[in-house]
Amino acid sequence: MEMNERKIAISGATGFIGTYLTTFFSARNYHVIPLHRELFEGDKKEQLKTILSTCDVVINLAGAPILHLWAKSYKKKIKDSRIHITRCLVTAINELPVKPDLLISASAVGFYPSHGSYDESYVGASNTFLSQVCKEWEHEAKLVSQKVRIAICRFGIVLSPGGGAFKQMTLLSQKEIATILAPGTQAFPWISLPDLARAMDFMIQNEKESGIYNFTTPETISYEDFIRQVADKNKSLLTITIPAFLLKMMLGEAASFITGTSYVYPGHLIKQNFSYTYPTIDTFLNSL
Repeated sequence: MEMNERKIAISGATGFIGTYLTTFFSARNYHVIPLHRELFEGDKKEQLKTILSTCDVVINLAGAPILHLWAKSYKKKIKDSRIHITRCLVTAINELPVKPDLLISASAVGFYPSHGSYDESYVGASNTFLSQVCKEWEHEAKLVSQKVRIAICRFGIVLSPGGGAFKQMTLLSQKEIATILAPGTQAFPWISLPDLARAMDFMIQNEKESGIYNFTTPETISYEDFIRQVADKNKSLLTITIPAFLLKMMLGEAASFITGTSYVYPGHLIKQNFSYTYPTIDTFLNSL
């Protein structure tokens, strides 16, 4: 089968990233099959297996949004939405006589400790909520049959002018006020949505690629650096800083997702000579 005839099943296909990937791969003549939420509810395993049996690649993106007040019930939703769907996918794949060639399963840079610099060689442990979720999420994906190539992709903050984190973080900057979320010195590991899609296509086409991949850019930048570049681009007249205690009041424990992030380097993508369209914030902003 030719590469551009491949069938790709995507869980979370209607989300921010999944919608873009559906358009991206469809434009390249891949046949994209969305895996709707109903397939993971009740006794739908046989139906899921029937769909997966026709697919060459499975991309697992499903998961409730992180940037939300982390009430006890919502933390459970964050965890269960990732663990349950990944478990269903892996169980279905493992029971197929003819399996997909590749499973691409999302994770996040929240896997790493909240301070420091890391690449994929890091094997330590962190006790943060997000880190524990990522570890269990990845563990479920790694249970897939050894006959299936697997790539676990730890996403940084995904930027796109069409929405998502970029729209939320720069909303005030577009109104001539640049807003820095304290302390400002926290790392800002990111990747553009087009480069994320291209990196996934890179995984599909390079059949020897497997393992853990940080989906971030090689640029080392702080949150304050990011906002100041946005402010300069938009000619913002005023820069303000929202104190950490206000973020804590608004978001509770979820504020740690914003205020405590580490520098995450895409060592494996760089080693394999992956070429970024937007390797720096400057190149991304200039494209808008």
